[in-house]
Amino acid sequence: MSKAKLTTLLTNFLNFIKSNKSLSKENVRLLSQRNKINSEKTVLEKNFRASENEKSKLSQKITNLENGQDIIFEQFRELELQRKELETQQKKLEEANTKFRSRTIELFGKMIDLKKAKKTISHQNDRLEQQQKAIDIQQKQLERSNNKFRVRTIELFGKMIDLKKAKKTISKQKEEIEVHRKQLDELNASKDKFFSIIAHDLRNPIAGFLNLTEVLTNNFETFSGAESKEFIDIMNQASKQLYNLLENLLQWSRAQTGRMDYNPQVVSLKEITDNTIDLLMMNLEDKKIKVKVNIDEQIKVYADENMITTVIRNLISNAIKFSHPESSIIIRAKLSHEKAEISVTDHGVGIKKKDQEKLFKIDQHLSTSGTSDEAGTGLGLILCKEFIEKNNGRIWVESEMGKGSTFKFTLNPSASG
Repeated sequence: MSKAKLTTLLTNFLNFIKSNKSLSKENVRLLSQRNKINSEKTVLEKNFRASENEKSKLSQKITNLENGQDIIFEQFRELELQRKELETQQKKLEEANTKFRSRTIELFGKMIDLKKAKKTISHQNDRLEQQQKAIDIQQKQLERSNNKFRVRTIELFGKMIDLKKAKKTISKQKEEIEVHRKQLDELNASKDKFFSIIAHDLRNPIAGFLNLTEVLTNNFETFSGAESKEFIDIMNQASKQLYNLLENLLQWSRAQTGRMDYNPQVVSLKEITDNTIDLLMMNLEDKKIKVKVNIDEQIKVYADENMITTVIRNLISNAIKFSHPESSIIIRAKLSHEKAEISVTDHGVGIKKKDQEKLFKIDQHLSTSGTSDEAGTGLGLILCKEFIEKNNGRIWVESEMGKGSTFKFTLNPSASG
């Protein structure tokens, strides 16, 4: 019975009771029926609730079954794809099996030939094994020889290292010995040069000067005034040459012994040159030589003034010595390649090419007379070379026989020059 039907029944029953209150017995009976109906209603409601629960569970099961059906359908679809793929692979395997069967038949035919080849190869393998054994024996012998060679090589390598060290030490000692030998040769050359000057170049002027004074002293009254004047002029010239020689000798000896002071400073080339020309004016006038000085007063160098004065004095003295009478000497200075270059040019006899290489070497003796038989020692140019190199410069000569010579040297210009 449905719930709506029960509700209608109960309503009708209540209305009936209200309209029939006088019927007590009937009421009692109806009341009893009502209680019974209520009990039945309670049971029906319980059954209805149980039925609703069962319905909910059933609905859930239906939903689960529907989901399961979808899963089963998806799995079925995948299995169908796998089945088709397996069928494709089976066809391929059948095709491959057919090819393999044909290949097997072909290979079976070749196996017969392979057995023959195998027998041949077996014989060859036996022969190769014998050869391999012989090779192994030779290899062991080589390894023993190699081990001995390795030990010997290591031993020799150690000795080679010691030999290289010894060779390096000996080479260094040889270089030091060579340096000392060159220094000794230079010292011997300096000693020989010194004794040569003392024994010959210095002795002869002094002896000549002594003879002149002796002749003049013993025969003074017999000489005329002109003759006496000539003797005095000769003595004056000899004394100048002797003084110049002694000055060079003194400075050279001081330079060799390291007692010459080196005091570089800013000096004017024009001023040094003019002062030197004034000192040598008598020599210039004796040979009627003209001097042209082309030196800018702004050119100044950083050098030792005494050394540079000695260099310029020697170069001008040599130019006078080897110039022809009534010729000219040109002295120039210019800035070139961050250096000051000074040159002294004469128009005299010139210098032979083979002699130019000897001019600045202490171990080479080169002393020639001037155009008026002026004597010399060759010491002046050696002194010039030492002084120029001491002042961080260099000196050289350019000459042609019969046309004259040009001596050039360089010095560092001053910052203000």
